[in-house]
Amino acid sequence: MDKTQKILKILMFGSLALSLLIVVLYEFDILAPGAWEQDRSLVFVLTTVMELVTICFIPLSLYMFKIDMVHRLLTSDKEQAPSKLLLWGAVRMLMLCLPMILNTLFYYLTGLSVSFGYMAIILLLCLLMVYPSRTRCFQETETDNNDNKE
Repeated sequence: MDKTQKILKILMFGSLALSLLIVVLYEFDILAPGAWEQDRSLVFVLTTVMELVTICFIPLSLYMFKIDMVHRLLTSDKEQAPSKLLLWGAVRMLMLCLPMILNTLFYYLTGLSVSFGYMAIILLLCLLMVYPSRTRCFQETETDNNDNKE
């Protein structure tokens, strides 16, 4: 379980580091912001797509381990639990991290369009709710008392 937890933490902190690198590159004028600023139709499409992705992925990622199929996979076999937790934890983490990175990048590419900045911040805050602590990793692979319904 420790290996699974470390990999999930690396995935999370690696994504945060990549977002921070994007911010540093643009804020210190190493890269010039606003490359896509003139193409208003592209900005509109990107904003619409990223808003839909963000709105759909946040509740799904936060609720994912409560879905019966996923919950049964995580709690059915104790020996396979770490590998299944790694798979589903990585899926959940990427559902939050990839849009966060893209929103950060699009924020600068579209000439500081605030909607991308806000979505990146919201996704960053959601990462705090799925932080892969040791306790959380064990709790998500334990069976509930309600699982024994007949």
